[in-house]
Amino acid sequence: MATNYPVNPRIRAFGKARIDIAQRAKSREDWERLWKRPSHTFPFVWGEAWKQCIEYKVDDFAAEVGFFIDVLGLPVNAFDPNYAMFTSPHGDFFFAVVPTPEAENPTPPDAFRLQFMVADIIETTKELEGRGIEFEQPPQPCQAGSSLYIGYFRTPHGIPVDLWGMVKPTNPAGEHDDFDEEEDDLDEDEDEDDDLETDAGEDEFDEDDDLDEDDDDDDEEDEFRPPKKSQLLPRLNLPQPRIEVADIVEQAEVEEEHDPTYVDLDAA
Repeated sequence: MATNYPVNPRIRAFGKARIDIAQRAKSREDWERLWKRPSHTFPFVWGEAWKQCIEYKVDDFAAEVGFFIDVLGLPVNAFDPNYAMFTSPHGDFFFAVVPTPEAENPTPPDAFRLQFMVADIIETTKELEGRGIEFEQPPQPCQAGSSLYIGYFRTPHGIPVDLWGMVKPTNPAGEHDDFDEEEDDLDEDEDEDDDLETDAGEDEFDEDDDLDEDDDDDDEEDEFRPPKKSQLLPRLNLPQPRIEVADIVEQAEVEEEHDPTYVDLDAA
């Protein structure tokens, strides 16, 4: 759906250039080469209270706050008869719920999703189901063969609450067990190396250095994939930007006959 607010074409050009980078980058070196410096720096200096918060409007305020406080057990950061702000025990996030004012519409249930990355998604799901929460989608791999699982339930207003979490891979072939055994063998080899170093001196250190170099070579041989949302665990650390934003605009400009959405940035 198109936005109801006017958009500066230059801003859209910036966004298209960023998306183009994500589509083109196939390696870390590509990211280093293609990623550009933003035109402005981060503008916010945090105050002494909460740092960020989203807010949404509901028809049944009592049901929504009852769910978050007494079912999910979220701590309250602020509360009055017409406002509730929730957080975690350590203040990791903030969001707020308000009753829908007269003559206004409530927030559509699918307007956004609350998403939490948890340490044990299976046990967390069992705990929440024990509290009477019904999962619309039980935890399942985000894609075939992935160890990243996603499940979700909804608040009384209908806001989806996603749980993300890593699940230890298991399969009939026992591949994961073999991996564990390999780790144990590596640990035993390291212990033996320590004994040899004590008896024989510096030559064994040189051998360990060679092993480390081989490990580095193996890592370099692994094919890099452009980061997707399912791989942001917890976030992508993009390379330090080194090129000015003017390069983004130049990259975003395309010939009009090849792109019907072309915008003349100089005329905008």
